[in-house]
Amino acid sequence: MYREKVLAKIKPIAKEEERVKKFVNELVRVAKTISGSDCVVVGSIGKQTWLRGDHDIDLFIEFPKNTTREQLEERGLEIGKKIAKEMHGKAGVKYAEHPYTHAKIKGFSVDIVPCYKISVGEKIISAVDRSPLHLAYLLEKMDEKLYDDVRLLKQFCKGIGAYGSDARRLGFSGYICELLIMKYGSFEAVLSSASEWTAPTAIDLENEEAKINTREKFYNQPLVIIDPVDSERNAAANISVENFEKFTLKSKEFLNKPAEKFFFPNPQKPLDTKQAKILSQRGTHFLAIIMKKTDIIDDVLYPQLRRMLNRMEGIMKHEEFVALRTYEYANKEIILFFEMEIWNLPEIKRMVGPPVFSKQHSQEFLEKYKKTAKIYVEDIFWVAEKKRDFLSASQLIKSSMKKTEQDLSEAGIPKNLIKEFQKAKIIEGKDFFSLLKKNKGFSAFVRERYF
Repeated sequence: MYREKVLAKIKPIAKEEERVKKFVNELVRVAKTISGSDCVVVGSIGKQTWLRGDHDIDLFIEFPKNTTREQLEERGLEIGKKIAKEMHGKAGVKYAEHPYTHAKIKGFSVDIVPCYKISVGEKIISAVDRSPLHLAYLLEKMDEKLYDDVRLLKQFCKGIGAYGSDARRLGFSGYICELLIMKYGSFEAVLSSASEWTAPTAIDLENEEAKINTREKFYNQPLVIIDPVDSERNAAANISVENFEKFTLKSKEFLNKPAEKFFFPNPQKPLDTKQAKILSQRGTHFLAIIMKKTDIIDDVLYPQLRRMLNRMEGIMKHEEFVALRTYEYANKEIILFFEMEIWNLPEIKRMVGPPVFSKQHSQEFLEKYKKTAKIYVEDIFWVAEKKRDFLSASQLIKSSMKKTEQDLSEAGIPKNLIKEFQKAKIIEGKDFFSLLKKNKGFSAFVRERYF
């Protein structure tokens, strides 16, 4: 039976649980002493649904609502630094909506995050304020017998590549896994329901009879799970359509033939020779923009990469260069790549104008093109033939790279990426396939998308 076999691999052993529990108790004690505030460990450690080996700890320091944002940040960092020092750890600063302390203490990775103490139904002041409420809700409502089912669902999502609500993955969070288990009662029941989901699917744990207007309130969100601590929020808002569909498909496949491979897939390998040949024979053209990776956290970087990718695709489409697929990749460097359906165009562009009988429109057309194009009449229409500004997609991109920061910003390129874009390298054709041979991580990424 897969259930016992999988849990034997992912459930924390007693010795590990004891070590984590002892550290968390000490951490909270020290934090309360230093801060004089309510302190709580949230996330999977606090909810007791963590997986073996996953010891990342999120410690939240709760501040009164009358604390200013400046005081919250300054005091939060000060407390974090003191906690790490008291426990003989090393501390640094990380940035999300506001700065927080990241520490290494006794072999544990600890994020010490300041937040505002709010009640259920109150409006948040900072983005992380709901986390302690989520913890309290789960601890009150969750049956301990369901902890293992949560673990199975988390590992299933990891196994199919749909786990993690961060901007890079856009998948299922631990909180969503916990809510789904609470809703349906078991891992298998979640998959049974998910196998029949169609977008949009809406779930409300606290009011099963509620009619949720997904069209207006949660437009274009494939899965809507009303947050039990904030009825105005979709707790599943970060899940992409791709991951929603992947989850429903894999749920069907698993129920049809349960297997451990869904939980522990083979590591993704780079493209093999046969697969690279298949790509090269698609009759399309692969083009990539390669940039240095800036020092920005993923939750900021990835939305900006997607925005830039969409903007570049739009700029190319405006000049009649058409992309078949586009993807963003970031590891040691940033790679925006385009599989082009149309990437080269002839020098002459033909434009059909108004009928010759339309005096005003004819005059405007003739005035516009008289100096730059050959104009003639075909049937009853004016026609202009002019030279194109760009004959290839790469030529257009190179021209864009030469623009000023202001021009690029106005064109929709994110400000954090402009300087690196101006220094970017463009590779295409055979050079793109050479890149796939050299960069194993990127090659594995491409293989996952195409095969």
